[in-house]
Order: sequence, then C-alpha cells, then structure tokens
Amino acid sequence: MKGPIRLVRSDKIAEYKNLGPIYEWSEGKAYLMIDGVRFKGKVGAVLCYYNPPVHQVGNPGLDAYLEGLDRVFEKKDDLEFLILYGANDPVHAGGDLKESLNRLDKTLEMKKEKEASGASSEEVDELFKWADDRLKKGIGLHGSIRKIAQYLRVVAVCGGGTRFGGSAEIPLMADFLVGDSRSGMCFSEATIGLIPGWSGIARTLIKAGLINAEYMAKTSKEVKANQLKEIGTYNVVIDIPFTFPKRQRTDDPDADKAKYQEDLETHNDETGMLLLPKGLELDTCPAKEIPKVGDKERKTLAIKEDISLEVTRRKDPENYSDLWGKPLREVKDEMAKMGRPLAPQSIEALTNLLEGYDPSKFDENSFVEKEMKADARLYRDPRFRAGLIATLEQKVGDYRL
Repeated sequence: MKGPIRLVRSDKIAEYKNLGPIYEWSEGKAYLMIDGVRFKGKVGAVLCYYNPPVHQVGNPGLDAYLEGLDRVFEKKDDLEFLILYGANDPVHAGGDLKESLNRLDKTLEMKKEKEASGASSEEVDELFKWADDRLKKGIGLHGSIRKIAQYLRVVAVCGGGTRFGGSAEIPLMADFLVGDSRSGMCFSEATIGLIPGWSGIARTLIKAGLINAEYMAKTSKEVKANQLKEIGTYNVVIDIPFTFPKRQRTDDPDADKAKYQEDLETHNDETGMLLLPKGLELDTCPAKEIPKVGDKERKTLAIKEDISLEVTRRKDPENYSDLWGKPLREVKDEMAKMGRPLAPQSIEALTNLLEGYDPSKFDENSFVEKEMKADARLYRDPRFRAGLIATLEQKVGDYRL
C-alpha cells in the first residue's frame, strides 16, 4: 500500500513493533488506518490518514475518523498513547471547496424556490443542513480526541509543508505536536468568508494565547514551523535536511508524473523516518521531558495594535476596488504589499468570538460550540459564494454586499 502506512507497518524503526490493525477504512486512494504498536515496551496506536494529492478531509474521511477513534476509546484500558500521523507532502488542505461551491449553488437555487413559495424562515434555513452536519462532525472529532486524551497521551506529527484549515485544526486537537521544519499552518478561512470552525481557535488559544490566535485567525497568514514552536503550538521541530520533490517537465508527461509519484513515496518514507520516531518518543517519555513554552517565554507574532491596523485595512472591500476579479498571479506585487482581502463578515465573527476572552474562565467545550455556530452562520452569508469563487479561481475577491 502506498503512502505513510508503509512506514507504520514496517520494521525500520528501532524498538518499534506493529501489532496489527485496530481499524481500517479506504475509498479509492484515500484511507484511514489505525494500528496497534509497541514502542520501548509501551503499547499504543498510530492513526494514519492519507488522501492525495493535498490530503483534504472529506465527509467519508470524517466518518472514518469518528468510527476509528471510537475503536481506540474502546481499547483505552489496553493503550497508553495515540499518534496522529499522515503524509509528509507539500500541501495539506482542509476541505473540498469545489464540493462546497456545488452544494452552495444548489442550496441557493432551492432557497429562491422556497422563498417564492412562501416557505418559513426555518424551512429555508434547513437547506444549509449539509454545512451544519460537516461542522458537527468536525466538532465531534475534537470531542473524540479530547475524550481519548483523558486516558492516553495524544501526539500529532505535522509532516510536510503548509497545512490549511482542518488539516491544521486536527493536529491542534492533540496534546503535543511534532513539526517538520518545512511545515506551517494557515487559517485561510477569513479570506474565504468563514472562520476556523473545528476548534482551531479554541486550541490555539490554549496553546499559543489570545494575541497569537487573533493574528492567525484574522490575518490568514501562514505561520512557519519555528514560529509555531516559539508561540507554543509545536513542542518540537525536527530539521528535515532535504527539499520536497519537484515534478520534471519533459516531452513525456506520463513518465514525469510516474517519476514524481515515485519520488514522493521515497520522500515520504525518508521524512517519516525522522518524524515518526520523535512522535513515538514524545508519546512515551516522562511528561517532564516534553519541551513546552511557558506563558512568560511565549513570543507573539505581532502586537495587537498592528494586527488591528492591518485587519481594518484589509477588510474594507473598497481598498481593493482596482483589483477585484483580477488573477492573483497578475497582481502578486500588490498582494505582497497589501495582503489578500479579508471577508468583513469573518472578521466581525472572529471579533465577537474573541471578545471578553478570559483564560482563567475559559471552558474549551463551550467555546468550541460557539466557534462552530459562528462558522455555521457564515455559510448563510451571501458573500460566502464570492469568497469561494475567488479562492477556487485564484482571483481577488470582492466582499461588497
């Protein structure tokens, strides 16, 4: 089988033994496997998710996550740790935006018909159930991992490059994170018209504090591995001394594709040999040996005033009036200087969500519920479609009402 499960089921790691499957799901090239393992005398589980080429988490994958984690919880008395592990590829996306756009267009068409027929507001709102259900599954995933964390130590291994949306939020649900030195996280939702709705803000508040959570969610900028360690999101960053494979361009595109896939497989195994053993060590070492950033040592990605000034400028659609609809590649200099436009409705939702945050009174589960409901409301905002299209077509979005 291709992908990261090859290493999980190999005998390449010292003092490690695979004990066999706990749960298996596959659909096409995508799979979610959970294997029992032993490392340095301790027994645990490795959850391995794979969905090439950018490892988006679709609804079937979410269902598999939930079913698989239920199996882990059933075996909690026989296990001591859980590792969340996946491919070490250049990009990890959060969800399928094309699917969201298709569903949204169908929903908006049905909404017109319902309203024309005099349907109640409750009936119209029910049309967005598909978005609500996906958000509930994401929050269910958070609940499952945090429930398991009451019994097992949970470590996530963030291999590869940039993680967007849900692919960043899922590892954040773990207790501790191991990062690839080339990796990063990006809450890009505010450039689309949403917010991180799968507990991403809640978990970042816990790990990195209010200012850093505000910076990540409101600016939608990528935060690199070393920065993630400095703010407390990553516990460990492993230096990967080689680059990602690049696809060659010759007169034989089929051969180029096959060679690239082969190079990705080799790269995945070589990277995994550096990352997965560290994840196993973090999951089995004494708690006092786990590196952590204290509140006093934690760095901030920007000061609050600078975040406010930047966000105020970028959330005003009129500041981009000369650029609306232009391909990003044609205006890359302007985007580098100005930053991509932010959806005003997303910034308003984030401001309301973070207003009055008090770490001494913070209740994670209730905050996660509010986070989900705030995101659900944004699916119903008429500007969401503009953000989806701009993102899919890689153009400058127009967020005027």
